[in-house]
Amino acid sequence: MRKLSVSLKESRFVDLINKKFTDEIRKEDKIGNLKELKPVDIGTSVLWADDDLCDGGEYLFTFDAVTDMLNGSEWRLPTLSEVEELENCKRVFGDGKYIFTNNGTSLTFYGHGEIFVLSSGKTEQVEDNLFYGWTNDVSKFDNNYINRYLMDPSFFIVEKSNAIYKNSLLSARLVKDKKDK
Repeated sequence: MRKLSVSLKESRFVDLINKKFTDEIRKEDKIGNLKELKPVDIGTSVLWADDDLCDGGEYLFTFDAVTDMLNGSEWRLPTLSEVEELENCKRVFGDGKYIFTNNGTSLTFYGHGEIFVLSSGKTEQVEDNLFYGWTNDVSKFDNNYINRYLMDPSFFIVEKSNAIYKNSLLSARLVKDKKDK
């Protein structure tokens, strides 16, 4: 695993925070691909988005940025128990992709790595083929930490990893409730 030290000043996310808003909304200023996401029923208790949340080619977000983007949307972050349901699917890894298949339906996750941000503000970027995703579960020990999950090809299970500081940057694969629940 290769680790790089980066500054948040270099992040596109920081550019989004620091930009000045005008009356004119440019196409590139629209927040994310939220409206383009399609629900996939892979036989779990929720519908999964067909792609990772993306904004201007960026796939890594802070927890608060994701919740802000989701404000007023039917989409939400999954719980750890909803992520665990993926373990009942057939799983294949290759070319930086994690493919879950069940009942003829597939769902693909892409490894984007992650950027750790410590409470001190120090950052560390992890560039690898692992998928690190936010859940909607706040740590029971500290509200500034959110439980995450990861997919690792070496033992290819969905691992319920320890909580991470909410200003870190992770991928967001969204879910929505099934209407017939």
